[in-house]
Amino acid sequence: MKEVIGNFKVKNYYLAEIENVGDKLKSWSWDIYIAANDKMEYKGKALAPGKGIEVPWTSLGGQDVLEEMMDLCAQQMPKYS
Repeated sequence: MKEVIGNFKVKNYYLAEIENVGDKLKSWSWDIYIAANDKMEYKGKALAPGKGIEVPWTSLGGQDVLEEMMDLCAQQMPKYS
């Protein structure tokens, strides 16, 4: 998928399994997309298939953009448990 968001182009796609530590331990699958522009600025988006949950395009600034997106996904999970 080579989606374009403004000046950003999707560079990486990941399928991540993230554990939800709530009442019960459950893993959720997330489709995570990382986009970059020519200035090496990054944005990320994530979808939880079957859950109907989306983390919209978000500017990322950390050293590990995948880890940053996984943290954003994990923050959404308790809301929908």
